[in-house]
Amino acid sequence: MIKRVYGWLYVGMTSLAMACQSGETPLFNELTADQTGITFVNDVKQEGENNVLNYPYYFNGGGVAVGDLNNDGRPDIYFTGNKTPNRLYLNQGGLTFTDVTDKAGVAATDGWKTGVTLADVNQDGWLDIYVCRSAMGDSTLRRNLLFINNKDTLNGGPTFSERAAEYGIADASYSTQAAFFDYDHDGDPDLFVLNHSLPQYAGFSKLLGSYKQEKDNRFGSKLYRNDKGPDEKPHFTDVSTQSGLINNVLSFGLGIAVSDVNADGWPDLYVSNDFNEEDYLYLNTGQHGPGKPSFRNVAREATGHTSLFSMGSDVADINNDARPDILTLDMLPATNERIKLSSGDDNYDKYRMLLDAGFHPQTMRNMLQLNNGVTTSENGLAMPTFSEIGQLSGIANTDWSWSALLADYDGDGWKDLFVTNGYEKDYTNMEFLKFTVDERVKARETGQGASVDQILDRMPSIDVGGFLFRNNADLTFTDVTKDWGLTRAIKANGAAYADLDSDGDLDLIANAMNAPAVIYQNKAVEDRNATFLTINLQQNNPARQLTGTKVWVYAGGHAQYQEFSPVRGFQSCQYVPLTIGLNRQQKADSVRIVYPDGHTQLVRNVPASKVLAPRYEDATQVFTYPQPSAALFAETVVSGWRHTPIDTNDFKRQQLLPYQFSYSGPKLATGDVNKDGRNDLYVAGAKGQAGVLWLQQADGTLRQQSVSAFEQDRGSQDEAAAFFDADKDGDLDVYVVSGGYPFAQNDPLLQDRLYLGDGRGNFTKAVNALPKETVAGACVTPFDVDHDGDLDLFVGARFVPGNYPTVARSSVLLNDGHGHFTDATPICLGNAEKLGLVCDARAADINRDGWPDLVLAGEWMPMTVLINQKGKLTDQSVQWFPANTEGWWNCLAVADFDKDGDMDVVAGNYGLNTQWKASTRTPVTLTYSDFDNDGNIDPFLAYYVGNKSYPYASRDEALSQVAMLKGRFPDYTQYANATLTDLFKPEELKRASQNTANWMATTYWENQNGRFVAHRLPVQAQFAPIFAIEPFDYDHDGDLDLVMGGNLTHTRVRIGQSDASYLPVFENTNHQFQFVANAGGRTNVRGIARLSDNELVVGSNDAPLLLLTQPKTAGRPLNL
Repeated sequence: MIKRVYGWLYVGMTSLAMACQSGETPLFNELTADQTGITFVNDVKQEGENNVLNYPYYFNGGGVAVGDLNNDGRPDIYFTGNKTPNRLYLNQGGLTFTDVTDKAGVAATDGWKTGVTLADVNQDGWLDIYVCRSAMGDSTLRRNLLFINNKDTLNGGPTFSERAAEYGIADASYSTQAAFFDYDHDGDPDLFVLNHSLPQYAGFSKLLGSYKQEKDNRFGSKLYRNDKGPDEKPHFTDVSTQSGLINNVLSFGLGIAVSDVNADGWPDLYVSNDFNEEDYLYLNTGQHGPGKPSFRNVAREATGHTSLFSMGSDVADINNDARPDILTLDMLPATNERIKLSSGDDNYDKYRMLLDAGFHPQTMRNMLQLNNGVTTSENGLAMPTFSEIGQLSGIANTDWSWSALLADYDGDGWKDLFVTNGYEKDYTNMEFLKFTVDERVKARETGQGASVDQILDRMPSIDVGGFLFRNNADLTFTDVTKDWGLTRAIKANGAAYADLDSDGDLDLIANAMNAPAVIYQNKAVEDRNATFLTINLQQNNPARQLTGTKVWVYAGGHAQYQEFSPVRGFQSCQYVPLTIGLNRQQKADSVRIVYPDGHTQLVRNVPASKVLAPRYEDATQVFTYPQPSAALFAETVVSGWRHTPIDTNDFKRQQLLPYQFSYSGPKLATGDVNKDGRNDLYVAGAKGQAGVLWLQQADGTLRQQSVSAFEQDRGSQDEAAAFFDADKDGDLDVYVVSGGYPFAQNDPLLQDRLYLGDGRGNFTKAVNALPKETVAGACVTPFDVDHDGDLDLFVGARFVPGNYPTVARSSVLLNDGHGHFTDATPICLGNAEKLGLVCDARAADINRDGWPDLVLAGEWMPMTVLINQKGKLTDQSVQWFPANTEGWWNCLAVADFDKDGDMDVVAGNYGLNTQWKASTRTPVTLTYSDFDNDGNIDPFLAYYVGNKSYPYASRDEALSQVAMLKGRFPDYTQYANATLTDLFKPEELKRASQNTANWMATTYWENQNGRFVAHRLPVQAQFAPIFAIEPFDYDHDGDLDLVMGGNLTHTRVRIGQSDASYLPVFENTNHQFQFVANAGGRTNVRGIARLSDNELVVGSNDAPLLLLTQPKTAGRPLNL
């Protein structure tokens, strides 16, 4: 593992050095039409009824296909025009091209053309062209076109004949794109046609749930099986119905990617859907006989959420672990102004209605689904899981985006990202929408509303150019758009990459909207001395179906993985050789090639300057795909109980909350309550649900114990619990913290409870043992604060319900030795009783003076340590922790992780997979006050976008919270660039309070001679908020390892679910933590407890309990 980490660091530093050395020279050079001879323009103008109001896809643009159509060894370019004729340009070398469209017979002048793909459909060694069409009411003008290559290269050839009907694939649906691939492994190319629905099914409706069952063959995507006819020529059969594909009227397919995402040798499909319908991830079942569906949609099982308005997509291995990752594009802008101009009310009720109607969670932003691999199998189907990390990676916000192309553009061995962008008419602009609503009202009242032309003229354009991101080799990307030469804002849709000038690096081609097509010449080889390996699969295998071929390249101790899958991005195709950056290495040590049928060959010592053209005949061995890795733990659902929170909407109580607080349980507590030598378990109950006691049996299973005292207090919400001997009678009692957001202030149900145990698993409530304190608590920690031999309590307060983020009073309760407690907060805490929004506390002797101290974690709090000075707790955080550690800290684990005799701390935080990139220079803030004097706290969260802090709330949300702001911001444009100092007057802000967070990373704090030193935990600990940490010796080497749990799904709609964590396990190696693997599923974990050396129990919100049992032979799983 250490060697592997150093390898990553080496590659990352080398990449950075290459960038720095050549920083003055842009990587790409935009070529002009005079230079290239490419004059194509996709000219799309609105005329009469032909406009974006009637057809929302009016400005989706055209596609690009790149491939060698005349077999001269150079890639040619084919552009589709929506209303204009398509054009074919032959590559003449030297980045010059000749228009041969008319001679070739591929103009396709009729109909509305969309996507294009290249494939050798009839397997004669010559590429053919398949063009999709849409939009037209006349179905004959929607029939897709197949141009078969006539193999005629004389007199400037090639020429083509349109034969889609003859081949059986003149699909008359509303088509976006198509992909040829061999789904049934019979050696010939089959066809998937991506289709879309019509505007009447695009909006929100209470009928959406029923629309999932409504079918229409014009809208659902199609699968055509390639069947040989009597003459051995291809003829395609529509097998969509029996294939397992979803065929409903909500399908708005905009992106299609073909890849073997579960590494079983069969090609799978990812379909990105626009509007309300979620994306589809179709796993190929490998079963293709009668009555056996070839595909199964597993998007819900494999992903936590997807893009809302999914557009173009790509599937590629972004972190070089040989697992294909999935990228989808959406519409979230990169600038605050554009975000505000496109954001209305959050409308959480609508979002919940969609979830209740059966829709998968979706959020409007780009999504990068990191492939975690396969650990389970369902009915013989290897099931992958994905962690969505687009925000952590830095590629979530690229505005109205179309093509996503992952490829190594700078040659450092890591795949970078190119994104096309822009839209001719922005019908989502809030100012425009307000104008149209006003005009409708005017028309209804006076009969004199604006004309269609006037409305269209008021619609703004999105003049945002494309993006380029450099892969930093650590799951993050850096925006290098301007540095790499994309200085001009060009609205473009379809795009492709290819080595147009045969110099080894990848050039870019984009189909612009109402402007000339764009060619970007890559100068990585010429200006940066980059080295690439080119693998031309077609050269020596001219008639073979090659889509799905896999390649592993090993060079300089570094491995890369690619699949030959020509259809990528949006409406586009690159049927070109594979290009692999070698990070300035002069050769590849070896290249492993696996063909679609499983035959494989290994080629050694391949020079970078050479084009590798393998022959299928040399692939004499058959590749064995690895079986799914063994799970770290055997997972058992504990039957008979499920955490069941009440269905509530905290945003109705305080509209501007960052997320909902009512879904906070269940926390867990362990202890041997019946003195049988085994840990038993208390599971905190939700509001209206009693906490539950589980007794561990001799075989490690759990049996529920009925406790009537717990049942009687089911009206409260358990926030935390702790077993300890309160009355010193030799058995365990349990203290339960009451809390939660869905209560009134000072509600009697917020009173904490103490239950006394009898040593046999029975408990009775100690009615008068605790002082009256109706505070919404968060945690409890037993410790002997005054050194009198009994256990006292620290009880951390979470907040004041309904008045977030007002701080409630935490307390210290002194034990009289008989289980009666008095409030000693003024004595023990002095003036520090309002410590903050406390989330967790741990007692430990931090300074090794024999007195137990406290470590606290909380939201908007710095890392806090209270040193016990003979019964008085003093805040000495500044002496122990560095400055500026304010974060959204959720949980703690305290132990001697480095075995040096003192106590270290691991603290779970919000993580880094978020829109707000908090730091000392760019903090996240929460400014709050009763700004409008209505008796309610108004909390305004602000975060940095670029170099300035802006309120997160949209104009609609801000005005709904503070009505007086309407007079200050009468329109969306004025609000779009407003800061908090623009929203409120100086005297209003002076009366307000402000919280700050500048540290969001989950962190290991190593105690070094009386001061905690920060070590950011591996990136897998930053994927999602962490709410539970359990130290345990996973590998039985004597060092404490970690298992973590978290996720947060009850969030604001625009923030979206944070659900990328799958119970990651971190191994303590030389007192540094390294990621091992995921231990469980994707749930909202709130508690992890250790029952024994090899058993963990996991409590998740709105889920059953899980028992995780470690196999007898523990250790690191084999990484395949």
